[in-house]
Amino acid sequence: MAWFRVDDQFHSHPKVMRAGNAAVGLWVRCGAYCAGYGLDGMVPNEIIGKYGNGREVDALVTTRLWVPTDDGMLIPDFLQYNVSKAEDEERRKRDAERKRAWRERVERNGNGQYESRGTSE
Repeated sequence: MAWFRVDDQFHSHPKVMRAGNAAVGLWVRCGAYCAGYGLDGMVPNEIIGKYGNGREVDALVTTRLWVPTDDGMLIPDFLQYNVSKAEDEERRKRDAERKRAWRERVERNGNGQYESRGTSE
């Protein structure tokens, strides 16, 4: 599961205060979308059109919470606070390998219970 991380002081940042609650709601919703689909902070135009309106988009661009691109909007510093798609894929790969190794150890034990690799007293 991917997470969209927001700084704990975001609520009172001057950009956020100027943008307003509706625009910030759009920002959060689109940030979560980016995190969930591994878009590295790139919000596609079609999603912007589904989730928000022109006034909210203008507020986010004016306050530089979004930067326009040819294909949509970019959330500046997204990768400073969130993992990239590549990092998330690598984490998932490591987790899958760790779980596979654990299942193999349980199966080797033969009774369906995990056998610790450490020594017991």
